[in-house]
Amino acid sequence: MDFRGLHGSSLTEGGSTISRFTRRSTKRALLTIAAEYAIITGAIAIAAAVPDIGWPVKALAILVIGTRQYALGEALLHEASHWHLSNSKSVNNLLGAILAWPVFTSLAAYRRFHNRLHHGLDIADLENSIWEDYEDWGLPAPSRTLGLARAFWLLVLRPAIGLTGIMHLFKTVRDFRYDFDLWETRLMLTAWAVVIAGAAYFSLWRELILYWLIPYTFIFWTLNYWSEVGDHFRVSGAKTRSDLNWFVNTFISHNIGYHALHHKYSSIPWFHLPEAYRAHKVELVEQVSRGYWETFAQIVAYTPHEERLEMQMPALGKSEAEVVP
Repeated sequence: MDFRGLHGSSLTEGGSTISRFTRRSTKRALLTIAAEYAIITGAIAIAAAVPDIGWPVKALAILVIGTRQYALGEALLHEASHWHLSNSKSVNNLLGAILAWPVFTSLAAYRRFHNRLHHGLDIADLENSIWEDYEDWGLPAPSRTLGLARAFWLLVLRPAIGLTGIMHLFKTVRDFRYDFDLWETRLMLTAWAVVIAGAAYFSLWRELILYWLIPYTFIFWTLNYWSEVGDHFRVSGAKTRSDLNWFVNTFISHNIGYHALHHKYSSIPWFHLPEAYRAHKVELVEQVSRGYWETFAQIVAYTPHEERLEMQMPALGKSEAEVVP
């Protein structure tokens, strides 16, 4: 299916159209991806140019690179999985591969896990992949109590000191076997074997570890963990939490915080989400946060026996479903 058919359609909810928010832009996607990789390149170049300053500059470079890895390998890869980067299926998938492979996954693997097992199932369904994630991370079930000290360890300290990232690194390696049936995953692993061999041959393995693997393990996965926990863990009065922190949405996550709107209208690309949210906010059933500390406070304040099912977000109707070519 060509996305151009979507542009002339009228996706409606409550009589108000959202079609004007569903237009993709290949040019915008290309410029955004190029800008992110340029920032990474610049951070590495600056750190390499001032070796005498030492670890303060390297640490700042690692932080910058990790945030850009998250912007590319989670936020924009998420957009690619929903066909948001281009009207052309082939261009979207090519850009998706460029986003996925550097963070040790494939677009096909991401799509299989996220689109089918998360968006394809109701959040309340125990088969939804989000509950598997929460269980793997050792988070207590919503029916159990969560004290302040344990919550601080699980949700703040453990990810902040990098333990969550190390857990994810091992899980990423384990997932290679699960996704090995996908040709794109096999191609991605082959490409990484070439990169690692080249880094060893040219004595660049230290740089590969310092400027890619360390940010990936300790920054990328920490940001991803905080985002995933915030989306659906112990949400009061709804199924989904939206993090409307302007700084994070603008400079780090490409508006991934508008999560309730995304679940309701998954055909809206990232750059339309703020405007679409203002237009359709009244339709959403969500818990709103404006930063991870507020999210943390909401999780701690959550009452396990709240009658939340009656207040949850309504299931998607066919008119709201994602359009996939």
